Amino acid sequence: MVGLTGCLLGIGIVMVYSSDWVSSLGQRGDSSALLKHMVALGLGTGAMVGLLCFDYRRLESLWYVWLALALSGLVLVLVPGIGTLQNGARRWIRLGPMIGFQPSEFAKLVLVIFMARWASKYQGRMREFLRGFLFPLLAVMGFTVLTVLEPDFGTAGFMAVLGMMLLIAAGSRWVYVGAAATALVPVLFFLIHHAAYRKARVLAFMDPWSDASGAGYHIIQSWIALGSGGSLGDGLGKGYQKLFFLPECSGDFIFATLGEELGFAGTFSVVLLFALLAWQGLRVSLRATETFGQILALGLTFMLCYQAAFNMAVVLGCVPTKGIPLPFISSGGSSLLLSMAAVGLLLNISIHSQEKEGVLSWRPGFLMRKSVGACVPCTSKVQGVMRGTPGWQGHSYQRRGIS
Repeated sequence: MVGLTGCLLGIGIVMVYSSDWVSSLGQRGDSSALLKHMVALGLGTGAMVGLLCFDYRRLESLWYVWLALALSGLVLVLVPGIGTLQNGARRWIRLGPMIGFQPSEFAKLVLVIFMARWASKYQGRMREFLRGFLFPLLAVMGFTVLTVLEPDFGTAGFMAVLGMMLLIAAGSRWVYVGAAATALVPVLFFLIHHAAYRKARVLAFMDPWSDASGAGYHIIQSWIALGSGGSLGDGLGKGYQKLFFLPECSGDFIFATLGEELGFAGTFSVVLLFALLAWQGLRVSLRATETFGQILALGLTFMLCYQAAFNMAVVLGCVPTKGIPLPFISSGGSSLLLSMAAVGLLLNISIHSQEKEGVLSWRPGFLMRKSVGACVPCTSKVQGVMRGTPGWQGHSYQRRGIS
């Protein structure tokens, strides 16, 4: 999983620089997009490593803290003077020209933690209507409604799908979830019909050429970029659509830029990397030894890979245009930071699952754990030293689960 994440991050660094150099270096004389991306990458690396140094099950006991922080962020971003108004929506809390945070990204991660905790506490009652469906659904609706008020319809819909998927995985009855999804259809129709720009996007999705210079402009330019790439692409840095034709060429539509410059080979490689990441995440979920870890790993995997699939679907014109970033690759600090934090939690769950299974393996230096949740240096008092095994010198071998 570390190798897959590293490959995606490397592709992201290269493509952010390639897609944004015209506007950044050409107009402003600097590379601000790449600089912000690298800062977020550094913070994300710190978060990922930090999440490896404690027992992930501590998140379950502090669920109310994360829930309060997430809801507070979603409320504060709506307050004028705190939330930054940009393109008609308040989605960011900015502390300066270089520092900003999107509370809805953090809320997605907290939603997964909350649903995993709920499933763990009421795992024997998830077939009930109140405990197993209605109460957790109200929490999902709280996150969704606050996000719609920003307005951020795409992220709100993403949270609704994520919450319902986790309800099904936790054991809620399909009939309850199906009834809730059916009841959301008229609400969805109302929200689209009473917002002119949403209605225009849906109409442009069905026929983008009817408004080629308006609502259909994004998807048409995206198709041009993808079609121009062919099998192997025009070459890294040689794309033309990023020359002020394709909006958000380093953000939500970076997959189109990648397709133009690296062709089908590049886009297929990214799809394959996310498919392998999904497989690894599902393995972590299946190997987890308790309900909280299973649902948490499944939710984190779905959060990352469903978001990637949705972004690619938008770029390909399979769904109406929405502002959903491509994890690990699109420029944007909040998305990158929280995506790397999610990988850190998946690795944490994997490590503790292997310890419970009693897997014999080695970890040098600060990654050696004497007991669950504690990081200690390698010592000579380590159980299960395997002398005669190649490479044992200088490292400590420990049968996990024994302290």
